[in-house]
Amino acid sequence: MANDFTGRILKITTTGSIPLANIKVKGGTWTGAAAGNVFAITDEAGRLYSWTFPADGSQVSFQELGWLSGPITITTMGGGQVNLYLGTK
Repeated sequence: MANDFTGRILKITTTGSIPLANIKVKGGTWTGAAAGNVFAITDEAGRLYSWTFPADGSQVSFQELGWLSGPITITTMGGGQVNLYLGTK
């Protein structure tokens, strides 16, 4: 499945660029990856966010990240699917 950046939930399965300007990330989930896989994003301001999938295979939940300066680069996507939930304010 390819990345889907339409709507208020961004669905990420591969590395690349999120072609949106400034976005507010209210939270998210990561499912279906293998233990030790890494998901990392970097925004235009140089802020790096990185998570490692747990050994027990449980879902990873993201807290609110706030405003990210776009475009955002998905630097590492070890597997599974990440859903980022966008806020409006």
